[in-house]
Amino acid sequence: MTKRSGASAEILLGLLAMEPMSGYDLAQSIRASVGHFWNESYGQIYPNLRKLAQNGLVKSRTERLAGKPDRHVHSITAKGRQRLREWLAVPPHPETPRNELLLKVFLGEQTEPEVLVVHIESMVQNERASLKKLEATAQEIIAAHGEQPAAPYWLMAVRFGQLELQAHLRWAEESLKSLRRIAAQRAAGPQPRRRKHADK
Repeated sequence: MTKRSGASAEILLGLLAMEPMSGYDLAQSIRASVGHFWNESYGQIYPNLRKLAQNGLVKSRTERLAGKPDRHVHSITAKGRQRLREWLAVPPHPETPRNELLLKVFLGEQTEPEVLVVHIESMVQNERASLKKLEATAQEIIAAHGEQPAAPYWLMAVRFGQLELQAHLRWAEESLKSLRRIAAQRAAGPQPRRRKHADK
């Protein structure tokens, strides 16, 4: 995981620039489109929508639904599009990664290699599943949105995630080999030192 930057409002503006959405729609869109590298909870989305509306960056309308709660649909304003363009022009802030698995590997001498093997094997299962989802997402973008001007940019973001996960899996394969070798050496016990013969 990475430390969050202050782009919670901008991701909402970016998605609303594509089409009007409700808060629920925004949460689902974030999960489906940029969820492999960015996330926003409902507790972050709704307060940010209110702030954006107060600043004239989005506007809202209410849809009355028979037998269901009213649906509040938000759309970006001209002022919001300008704010989004300005934000896109600013260089991104560098972020310091936080990875608990790597921290445990770094401190791994203090436990048994088998403990880390379990952690890494679990990571492999999760990341293989994530890689399959990204591959499916790429195919869906090509099939359903390939003609849209935004499609190449979406595919670039997806491709980054694919290559990153593939690198993680290669690292996991190498690390598992190393850990199993260390475990075998520990199981064999300390090897006797060879005695040096005195020169004749």
